[in-house]
Amino acid sequence: MKLNAFVILLLLPFNLGLHAQESSQETPPPPVPRFADRLAPCRVPEVDEEVLCGRHEVYENRTAGKGRKIALHVVVLPAKTAEVAPDPLVFLAGGGVAPATRYASFLNGAFADLRRHRDILLIDQRGSGESNPLDCDLSTDPANPEYRNEARFKNAVRRCRKQLEKKADLRYYTTPVAMDDLDEIRDWLGYPRLNLYGVSYGTQAAMVYVRRHPDHVRAVALQGVVPFDLPMWLEFPRNAQSALDQAFAACARQPGCHNAFPNLADEFTTLLKRLAVKPVKVKVGDPETGKQVEIPIDAEILRIFLIRVLYSAERIHDLPLLIHLAHAGDYQPLARNLVPQGESSIPKGVYLSIVCNEELHFDPADLARAAAGTILGTFRLGREILACKEWPHAQVPKDYWTPVPSNVPALILTGALDYVTPPRYGETAARSFPNSQALTLSNRGHNDTDPCVSGIIQAFVSKGDLEGLDTSCLAKTEDLSFAVRVEELVNP
Repeated sequence: MKLNAFVILLLLPFNLGLHAQESSQETPPPPVPRFADRLAPCRVPEVDEEVLCGRHEVYENRTAGKGRKIALHVVVLPAKTAEVAPDPLVFLAGGGVAPATRYASFLNGAFADLRRHRDILLIDQRGSGESNPLDCDLSTDPANPEYRNEARFKNAVRRCRKQLEKKADLRYYTTPVAMDDLDEIRDWLGYPRLNLYGVSYGTQAAMVYVRRHPDHVRAVALQGVVPFDLPMWLEFPRNAQSALDQAFAACARQPGCHNAFPNLADEFTTLLKRLAVKPVKVKVGDPETGKQVEIPIDAEILRIFLIRVLYSAERIHDLPLLIHLAHAGDYQPLARNLVPQGESSIPKGVYLSIVCNEELHFDPADLARAAAGTILGTFRLGREILACKEWPHAQVPKDYWTPVPSNVPALILTGALDYVTPPRYGETAARSFPNSQALTLSNRGHNDTDPCVSGIIQAFVSKGDLEGLDTSCLAKTEDLSFAVRVEELVNP
């Protein structure tokens, strides 16, 4: 993934596919008759069977009920047997907001058991994917001179806004409006209720749906909860610092890692100071093209890299060795991890419409205090604040930043290593869901998913309640491991 502050910073996309189960080999039944005039058989990437696709038009301004319409892209992975439960699983993606249909392959494999008797419904949220995507030429690469320069970045945001305003009223791409779209599609397809599975930003979307359409929810699974009533963005620098401290502490507890890197924290501090004074440029081979590319590395890029690495347990595996090698002057392994791999699938326009109107509800003057003494500092969040000053303001409900009280069965999952949405966020959300169970997933980061986690979610959704939910596989989680030699790196 390209180093992208808008994507990496906070509302991170779901960390999928690390340990996905194999797809079921059952032959799916013909399309459900009630979909015949709405959806048609189609193919989606990396799913070796026909599924169902369609488009449903909604008003951009739902309140006015007139004017421009948006065609929403809909994909249904139909149940594989004739006995089909009436309520599908709806996946609400993270990233603020990634196109949900891009996750069809992962969901098809990881939720194969659930698909035997239940549809999986995927909708590209308005402004993303194939639903009037709001993307523009706005670089958020920390190595890009335009992003570095405040005046140039501000002009780029204005340019992006003007470009997108030719095809969209940016005030109508917020989560409450999108969740009303979802309910309209639910009715269009004839589903009486939905099971919601939200990850990261998708947890916020799920809770908005629960608030606005409570009678149409059977169960909700929230993984990596984005709270309404806690200043998550303001707490992000401190949470990221805590995650780095935990990673260093985990290395220190393991004799092999500690013996290889006894002064890890000091080496990192020295490296960060050195790169702040004297950045380096390193030539490495691009694994996709085979060509040599020059990778700039400075303190800011190192900070962005740390945020990405701390995102999941698998990536933390390489962190101590990469720091140690770079501190010793060998930047090659670090540079290979920084090779750009293409733009994110999250359109910047819809991201800004959501973030600027729903997430940055704190006094920007508090940012310096909140970030003081942290590795992250204020630069990236400062850019978010700067961009939002140039973005249209939308109306959101007055109660938007209050907890969502609901008796719907709720499974709440948080990685123990999650610095984006730490376990206490899940515990806070659980207080407004009295019929809930909050689980902390040991040695997992932000939305790390494996057969144990997906199995728990499948069992919960299949049953529709929490009674007798088997979570014993969590006790079998392996300890963190760390590379101590170059040949042990995940991306050597």
